[in-house]
Amino acid sequence: MPDKTYRRIKGSSGKGLEKFLGELQLAVMEIVWNHQSVNVSDVLNILNQQQRNLAYTTVMTIMSRLAEKGWLIPEKRGRAYFYQAARSREDAEAEAVGEVVRGLLEDFGELAIAQFVKELDEIDPNHLSRLAELAREVEQNDEQ
Repeated sequence: MPDKTYRRIKGSSGKGLEKFLGELQLAVMEIVWNHQSVNVSDVLNILNQQQRNLAYTTVMTIMSRLAEKGWLIPEKRGRAYFYQAARSREDAEAEAVGEVVRGLLEDFGELAIAQFVKELDEIDPNHLSRLAELAREVEQNDEQ
């Protein structure tokens, strides 16, 4: 995932990782996360069972691009490539959020922090309490 990710995803439709990958790439990643190791035919069959009418070459291209982006790890077995996720879904989500937050902090600094705290308080004051707990935990770990 490139730097300044939040700029790229700002206008994207979808939610969560779909903003980073798009709907079809995320569907492929969901299959890989659920099956650990798959080839293009496996993914094609599952996607087409979900009422998609995709060609083998389309899925192959999507999986190749995901490998180029670092989302999938290809392994050649005989004549076929099998793919595994480079990271768990949870790790991918954390990395994506981290990149967006880093980008906002680099571009806006204190203003980003102040706005984040304001939004947390408006959405749910319990989130603000949790943020304070996390900040205390980080300070305690830094002191050790």
